[in-house]
Amino acid sequence: MRSSDLLASKRHFEDFVDRYQGSFKRRSWMKFFGAYLAGLLGPLERKSIEPIALEAGISDRTLRHFIGQATWDDEAVLAEHQRHVVETLGDRHGVLVLDTTGFPKKGPHSVGVKRQWCGQLGKEDNCQIAATLTYASQKGHTLLNRSLYLPEEWAKDPKRRRKCGVPDEVVFRRSWELGLEMVEEARRLGVPHAWVTGDEEFGQSVELHDLLNCQGERYIFEIRSGTHVWDQPPQLRKPRPRGTPPTGPLLAPDSPKARPVWEIARGLAVKDWETYEIRQGSKGPLCVRVAWMPVIAVRQRRPGPAQWLVITQTLGKKPETKYFISNAPVKASIEDMLSGAFARFSIEQCHEQGKQEVGLGDYETRSWVGWHHHTALALLAHHFLVTEQRRLGEKIRRDHRRAGATSLLRGPW
Repeated sequence: MRSSDLLASKRHFEDFVDRYQGSFKRRSWMKFFGAYLAGLLGPLERKSIEPIALEAGISDRTLRHFIGQATWDDEAVLAEHQRHVVETLGDRHGVLVLDTTGFPKKGPHSVGVKRQWCGQLGKEDNCQIAATLTYASQKGHTLLNRSLYLPEEWAKDPKRRRKCGVPDEVVFRRSWELGLEMVEEARRLGVPHAWVTGDEEFGQSVELHDLLNCQGERYIFEIRSGTHVWDQPPQLRKPRPRGTPPTGPLLAPDSPKARPVWEIARGLAVKDWETYEIRQGSKGPLCVRVAWMPVIAVRQRRPGPAQWLVITQTLGKKPETKYFISNAPVKASIEDMLSGAFARFSIEQCHEQGKQEVGLGDYETRSWVGWHHHTALALLAHHFLVTEQRRLGEKIRRDHRRAGATSLLRGPW
């Protein structure tokens, strides 16, 4: 990286920090905000409070209070962050991507920690789980929001809640409920998007699908191969006599049965598949075979809403098959649906970059406030890296930051 680029990065960083002045009630907090953000962007191997404080020449105790106890509002900071993302990456064809990510923890005392599935480790282990929302467009992608999953046993344990400072209004919510809340917040803040998508965890949440549909959101979620749908219209019984309590539509005895999507895929003919290019990869264009058809969803063993079933297969000797369900309108193009479905790869990159580049999981605080403060600033740091990558037109690597980020981004904090 040239010295002129580094100097420009410093100016952009100062402007980036200044934008958030209105999110902090105390002027002194801006000093710690800038120092912490610079630490997350710098070359430190471990981006937690102590090394950041040492690098910035700030008291460890003071910075620890800023992250773990100070009363600044991380929700206000992230609201401004989302408005900022609209300016840098906003596109009416953008996609909101839901996912969950795990943060391995050794002890049992950090807020929300328990033995549960951790994707980062690929097994069940002690960890915290967060639902995350990424924004992806043709201009780039970045983490938009996050919400800590509080297991039910934690939510019902007053002693543990009190020790970690969990607010009284926080109750147990499933990951799809956390995701829906983040989507609603993004819509309220005017984040432009055409699709909401997510992996199988969100694909199995029919409550999420129906609520998004009621809110006018277009979704396309990956679903499990065993998900049942009707690929032929189910036949219903005649209406019940007057005075009979309504129970909803019932299937006629001779009605076609709902089938698992893997069985539907297995019965497709060669002519039912078409090849489409999904995106450009490092080794050239990524192409998949695609089949799609209208289906009827299953709701409590009864017919639900009309949907699209999209089936994709990678090319090669060992094809990988994926299944997606969508509420796209009848006239929606398959190219449009695929653009929504395959935007999901962006969140995996964001999780990896967040943890490796800006210390998303490097916090050492155990409290509710500390977790939310650290992760909010990590999301801002990732957004700054994305904007600099766009400006420079190249990938920002660790060696770029080692070359001068520490001295240039430190600033007068």
